[in-house]
Amino acid sequence: MNLRLLLKFAPPLLLLAILFNLSCNYDHGVDPVLSRIRGEVIFNNTPAPEHVREVAFVAVKKLPPDNLLTDVVFSDPLPINIDPTRLEPDTVRFDIVADLGHYDAAGVLWRRKGEPWDIANILGLYTLPGQLTPQTIELTGEEPVADSVNINANWDLAKRDAIIEGDLTFEDDWPPNTEIVAVAFFPIIPRTQFDYILYLKGLDINIKKFAKTFHYRTAVTSGEYKFIALFWFGKGGSLASIRAVGFYSCPTDPELPRPVAVAPGATLSKIDFNVRFSSLPNGVNFRKEGGNCP
Repeated sequence: MNLRLLLKFAPPLLLLAILFNLSCNYDHGVDPVLSRIRGEVIFNNTPAPEHVREVAFVAVKKLPPDNLLTDVVFSDPLPINIDPTRLEPDTVRFDIVADLGHYDAAGVLWRRKGEPWDIANILGLYTLPGQLTPQTIELTGEEPVADSVNINANWDLAKRDAIIEGDLTFEDDWPPNTEIVAVAFFPIIPRTQFDYILYLKGLDINIKKFAKTFHYRTAVTSGEYKFIALFWFGKGGSLASIRAVGFYSCPTDPELPRPVAVAPGATLSKIDFNVRFSSLPNGVNFRKEGGNCP
């Protein structure tokens, strides 16, 4: 791939997709390259939406990455099935060269036709069974190959035709054991841990850790969202330890989630809210039964 063309069309702020074919085009000399990441992507809810241009596996050394040229490894574009009559999942294998070292996360991203790569366009993450948070990858001299890095990719997450954006303000110090934070979008107010999994309609993990403020901009499916929140996960924690530490609330009732609606093709801005890490370990209180927000 022409590097100059890639840099010309790469988005300056939201890219997680960097330098396709970099691993393949790099001259490794006569020595064989032993360190690799291999696995399968299982595409569910096929076929792919018509607006999807291409899809790739990505491994991220640091999340979010500080340097897009050194912190991210991309696969070649993965083949996707566009047959509208196909209902069964598609399974695609990948095998990429990757430097020895630690990778915070791995996943599958998609790109819309006529648009640049967007870090929010996640189809699936590499996780352990029963987990929502990314599973790290370690490539060492003793174990230079990560095999069976299998990912379930959901085409429903590519059916995004709107944008929600806003500012996060972190009121107090970040916990030093912070592993990951993410803005999540739900069409209902979740009541149980099962609701968080079943009704999750949007997720943005590109939140800069240890920042004082952060502007998020997330692609979502148009419609109504009754709960928009920032979730925190600590190192060594379990699924049960994930906590909401801030949410978009009603101005007259800080414990009442404020619903929003975004139209197809629209951008809904100023969905701002504060984050309170001091609410841990239980997280912030919110009214699960809902209510009227004027």
